[in-house]
Amino acid sequence: MTDKARDPRALNSVKGAAPATAQIQMRVDPDVKNRYVAQAQREGMKLSEWIQHHLDAVCQSADKAKLQDTKTSD
Repeated sequence: MTDKARDPRALNSVKGAAPATAQIQMRVDPDVKNRYVAQAQREGMKLSEWIQHHLDAVCQSADKAKLQDTKTSD
């Protein structure tokens, strides 16, 4: 073990998850970012947590749809 303090930036925004080491960067219009931040706050989340939550939901929905397509084509 090391006595080095863990870099808080390495913590995943989703509570209880493994430390995050990868980054995603994107550019948006400031008004769009402000809209995202405001919605994240309304949902009680930080922006990065809110983005991850919604991207995960889209992926899960796509996975379910793909599974259903596979089942109906059998």
